[in-house]
Amino acid sequence: MRQTIGVVAAAALLLGATQLPAAAASPEAPTDLQLSWVTDNHKVKIAWTDGGEANIVRVEYQGGGVSKLVTWRADLPNEYIRSGVALAAVDRVVRISVVSVDAAGAESAPVVSPWFDTIGAPVPTFTAATPLADGSLKLDWSLSDVPADTTPGDPLDLPSTNEIVDVVIDSTPSAAGQGFQLPAGTTSTTLPPHPRPYPVRLMTENEWSLRGGYTGASSVVFSAMTAGLTMPAAGVYADSVQLTGLAGVRLCVNPTVNCPDPSNPFVANPGIQIQLQSRPDADRPWKTIGRYTSQQLRFSTSFRVYGGSQYRLYVPAWSHLEGRELTVAPAISTSARYTAVLAKLVTAGFNTSVAQVGQQVTASVSVQPAGTVKADLQWYDGKVWRHAAYISLTKGRGAFVFKAAGRGTTRSWRIVVPTMTVNGLPIQPTTSRAFKLTVR
Repeated sequence: MRQTIGVVAAAALLLGATQLPAAAASPEAPTDLQLSWVTDNHKVKIAWTDGGEANIVRVEYQGGGVSKLVTWRADLPNEYIRSGVALAAVDRVVRISVVSVDAAGAESAPVVSPWFDTIGAPVPTFTAATPLADGSLKLDWSLSDVPADTTPGDPLDLPSTNEIVDVVIDSTPSAAGQGFQLPAGTTSTTLPPHPRPYPVRLMTENEWSLRGGYTGASSVVFSAMTAGLTMPAAGVYADSVQLTGLAGVRLCVNPTVNCPDPSNPFVANPGIQIQLQSRPDADRPWKTIGRYTSQQLRFSTSFRVYGGSQYRLYVPAWSHLEGRELTVAPAISTSARYTAVLAKLVTAGFNTSVAQVGQQVTASVSVQPAGTVKADLQWYDGKVWRHAAYISLTKGRGAFVFKAAGRGTTRSWRIVVPTMTVNGLPIQPTTSRAFKLTVR
């Protein structure tokens, strides 16, 4: 028994003296981690020193969260360049960490940078777009508040003047356009005249972000309206005349891409306020005499006329917010259309169509407007109309009595009311229908 015990004890001693394999050593941690801006187009250089191993570069977020930026081969220089916009999430506090990785995949302890912020540019939002008379467009916008800088003096801090406001005019929403760069904090500008329609993108950018474009309320389309007017050449005093109008706005920028009717890019819109305006002549100002809102591109309406006037349709500047897109169009008007006005002959003629020689015949006239003028009683000799007598009208009424002559004749007669002016508006000379008198 003792012998057995002694053998077992010896074996135990031999086992205790056996050497176990040592644990694999991790690569040495990188050192001298440096962050800097290396280009004017907002790219960050991450540089470090190591023992020649491969590396993993990560971004760590204050409060939790890690993202791998890149796995870096051992044969590459120890520097990695990436744009600030793609480096990390915007408006966060982050730091960079770099580890070395050996052939077996073991990672070293990290070397880390100081914490730094990624505060982006303020978000722009259009607040107004105002078409001006010369065809230019005044734009106003607001800029959102940005988070406070909690890491002042960090290695990637840049002055706020590094921010840029970009205003871009596009020929179509998908085409590259003509850009204007404005200083940081700008909230208004006026674009010079440019062929319409065109969309405008508003963006802000700094080293960490590019905001705006066609997202949010940061897109405006400066569009165009169309208007047309047809008026009769003449009307009758106090009677109605009918106008035919057209008023619409171009809501699609590219007729071949996004228009319901490519042959006609203009559409009616209930927000378009149409004004009918009139004036006696080109030396007088326009006055609005009617307002219309049409659901159709082409429309008709009627109104009463009380004297010769010029007419036009005037459509004030228009704006419309549809989803995320603000469309504006400048005011438009048609050219002037003149409608002459004739007097309304209520009665004009003889008290009889057949008279004996020597019989008294009465020619009477009643006209509107009720002017005080001399009407001309005329007869037709087969070739021309000849003056017979004047009929004095008082407040639009008058009569003339004469004795019938010319036995066996039948003649055509008419009454011509001369030009009148009512409330500064002209009434054209007005001729009655012809009427006959037979003398026996």
